[in-house]
Amino acid sequence: GFRRLAILDLTPAGHQPMPSHNGDWVVVFNGEIYNFLELAAELTARGVVFRSHSDTEVLVEGLAQHGPSFFSRLNGMWGVLAYQRSTQTLFATRDPWAIKPLYAHTSSEGVWLCSEIKSLRAMGCDPGPPERDVLEAFIADGELDTDTRTAFAHVQRLEPGLLYVYRQGQLQRTERIATADQGATKLRTPQTLAEDHAYIDAFRQAFERSVSLRLRADVPIGTSLSGGLDSTAVLCAAVKQLDAERTQACRHAFTALMAEYDESRFIRAVIGQTKAEWHITVASDEALIEAIGPFFALHDEPVHSLAPLAGFLVMRLVAEAGVKVVFSGQGADELLAGYPSTIIPALRNRLREEGLASAWQEAQAESSGPREAIKLLVKSEAGRLLAPVLPKLAPILQRLPAERAERRLLHPDRRAMVQERQQTRGQLLQTVLEANLRRAPLPLYLRIEDQNSASFSVEARLPFLDPQLVALANAAPARLLRGGGLNKLLLRKILPGLVPPVVYQRHEKMGFPVPSARWIRNPLRPLLMRLFAERRLAERGWYDVPAIIAERDAVLAGAPPSPAFMRILSGEGWYSAQYGH
Repeated sequence: GFRRLAILDLTPAGHQPMPSHNGDWVVVFNGEIYNFLELAAELTARGVVFRSHSDTEVLVEGLAQHGPSFFSRLNGMWGVLAYQRSTQTLFATRDPWAIKPLYAHTSSEGVWLCSEIKSLRAMGCDPGPPERDVLEAFIADGELDTDTRTAFAHVQRLEPGLLYVYRQGQLQRTERIATADQGATKLRTPQTLAEDHAYIDAFRQAFERSVSLRLRADVPIGTSLSGGLDSTAVLCAAVKQLDAERTQACRHAFTALMAEYDESRFIRAVIGQTKAEWHITVASDEALIEAIGPFFALHDEPVHSLAPLAGFLVMRLVAEAGVKVVFSGQGADELLAGYPSTIIPALRNRLREEGLASAWQEAQAESSGPREAIKLLVKSEAGRLLAPVLPKLAPILQRLPAERAERRLLHPDRRAMVQERQQTRGQLLQTVLEANLRRAPLPLYLRIEDQNSASFSVEARLPFLDPQLVALANAAPARLLRGGGLNKLLLRKILPGLVPPVVYQRHEKMGFPVPSARWIRNPLRPLLMRLFAERRLAERGWYDVPAIIAERDAVLAGAPPSPAFMRILSGEGWYSAQYGH
């Protein structure tokens, strides 16, 4: 079964399931193959005559010509089921970056594969009870989507970048799909200033190409726009490249404005430059009350905070404007060292690659003063070098308590059972970035954005998760990712002349914050009181109920909620929507 969101070739010729010309392959496919025109040209040279202008036909004919190895040629996002009749084999695969979902439910009767867990329910499958270990780890550490386990005991998510091979309802084997990096790995890591300039230029070209490829559509395109670097760069690059082959104009921008986190002065500069039509939602109390129920019902698994609720309202705004494709800046922070948690790993790289003097200079740039700079160096494991020189460092070297504060809201008997989050102690920057990209937090963010957008029949496209860009970011030295106290330096280097100076000169990182405390004290207060009723929490058996009730009352009195408190609220909203109580 397949329900199509038509983006390329809106005629019936693009409908699915789609068979190959020779009848041997049949494909159902969720996502987009951005380099389909280049692949189509190659297949045409081999004698293939296309009946449509869709990327789906390119995919199925590529499989007919080359078999499953064709997946390694794709630049895109996908969840694919491809059946080969001659061998009675089903191939299932997701893109390497986990942009598009694919879930499996296995029983003695066979295997069911779907893009959404709610589809498994519709087919009569039982997802099972909550997977307690997964949910408790989520509450304690905020990590979900880190492996093949889901929030349901009887549902698995397919691992991205793997090819699953099924015969007669049984999994036969899995194979790793090679990633098409478009030759980026041939560019060696730069060693000199001149090579740095060449590397930055290669990144610029890859970024512009990525945006150009993602402008291919037969429907209107827009951009989710905050005042930050990532979405601004995407919109400005899109507007610059409207003469690309088979592209749509990207003249719409969509923003959720929050009074507490007003970035409008940055956004107005971008709108002034691009002349995009600016669509705004302010997340009114009425809109939040109306949206919260459908929001929790939509998401098959818990979300990490109420920030995705604002994203849900933005996608509604996109749909109301008649736009079918929306660009997003997701992935830039994980690829390019956007998070503060990358400061210490980057200093380790500086220390090992360029010595203590360079690391000290960078620590000062990242700090508010000498004492803070010394702390950063100590945490980056320069203490063994600094201690002989500065013997008074002993008070600064004291360790923080081992137990994470968030675990206090779990039931006391379960705190020790929650596995420790992967530690970054001793890790270099690229190891941390790879974990951010592959494990947490990006897979969680991608799953949330996909469900938010799909619920309004909108496709979200992510230019930063182009295989060539990923390869270049992975090979970049730490000095091109963080430097002079600035994050995402490689991206900042290509922004002059592309985006307004007021944006690329920003030092602070705001992310995508929402006024959670105000929301749960006012429009969402009835929901909070229902989900955090003492008896209800006690029946669950997962929590330290007195600690949660104490924090609930403190939040209602004006205290800020902890991240774990918000995750429990999200988890309980999800539980209520999925299990009906």
